[in-house]
Amino acid sequence: MQAEDKEYPARQTRADQAEESERLEAIAMTGRGIAHDINNLMETVLGNVALLRGDLNDDHPRVATLEAIEKAAELAGNLTQRILAVTQGAERKPEPVNLNSIVYHLLLVEETRLAPSVRIVRHIDPDLWRVLAEHTAIAQVALNLATNAVDALNGKGRVTIRTRNVVLDHGSIPEGSGLRPGAYVLLSVEDDGEGMSPLTLAKAYDPGFTTRDGHHGQGLATVQKIVARYKGHVQINSFVGKGTACRVYLPAIDSAKAPRPAPSMSVPAGEETVLVVDDERMILEVTAETLRRLGYRTLTARNGQEAVDVARSHDGPIHLVLLDMSMPVMGGADAFPRIKAIRPESRFIVCTGFEQELISSHLLEAGGVDSFLLKPFRLSALAHEIRKVLDKADAA
Repeated sequence: MQAEDKEYPARQTRADQAEESERLEAIAMTGRGIAHDINNLMETVLGNVALLRGDLNDDHPRVATLEAIEKAAELAGNLTQRILAVTQGAERKPEPVNLNSIVYHLLLVEETRLAPSVRIVRHIDPDLWRVLAEHTAIAQVALNLATNAVDALNGKGRVTIRTRNVVLDHGSIPEGSGLRPGAYVLLSVEDDGEGMSPLTLAKAYDPGFTTRDGHHGQGLATVQKIVARYKGHVQINSFVGKGTACRVYLPAIDSAKAPRPAPSMSVPAGEETVLVVDDERMILEVTAETLRRLGYRTLTARNGQEAVDVARSHDGPIHLVLLDMSMPVMGGADAFPRIKAIRPESRFIVCTGFEQELISSHLLEAGGVDSFLLKPFRLSALAHEIRKVLDKADAA
């Protein structure tokens, strides 16, 4: 008889944990690669739209179509940043968030799967104030509430999702919420399902509590934790046979109440020499062509080593370098100090699709980089940023 290996369960657990860790890292690497490729594609889309837009008068009927394409490309870029935030396992900094964009896309896939037995209705306030929060976390709040509402219907019924602005005073603050008087954004998710008894409702926020097989019971507990993080409040009303209404109050940010200034339609031009460095041929060509149309002299390089060679061999000034970070042969992080040593008078704008890379970049910490742009960006935004950096250099 073989002796029992008492250490085997522990070793197996460690092996399983290591395997899971490697699997998650592989998923993260894949996600980062996909996000990088999507950012580059969207940057190409935005660049070509800018070129087409420059050939049309403001009253041309196709201008609205081009603006819609621009908006879609920018939204795709925002989505890739959320993918990166998840794959990096890091929470992004709070930012102004409009819940309407979340509610609009919420359960679009579920609607196709559940229709026509389940109807999902949205009522959104077009002038909704924004909240200061992390987009992915607020999206999780909305998704958890909507998923719970759908589950409560048992395959048939209606879910209503609403957003609206509310101003609470001492008389209208929900009892026991701890909220202060002021402006709030209200997200409500209602279903006409079976409802909950008072006993069940009292346990709704308990981690692990669930009345449904196959569910882990973390939905409302997670919602409450996230909402509390942003100084908000969750209120649930439910009655057996009548359904459930979940309301989330989040503080509105004051700046959202003020009218937003209209963006400037003019695109600044210039005559300086700009070195554009990017490994994506389409991005390189579109960016260089746009800058040439604006009056700039352009030089191009497909990687960091080519950029160093151009900086060394070009007979004349290089006023600005647009430097991509992720490139073969030599990346932007390695190319920057080499180009800076050759061209100490040059200004630098770093362009990348990886926000976390920029936040932690030693280039920014050490100084010498004048600005950065997160891909994808409109070429009009690039033109403004170039002018700002060069004009600041002239004033120095």
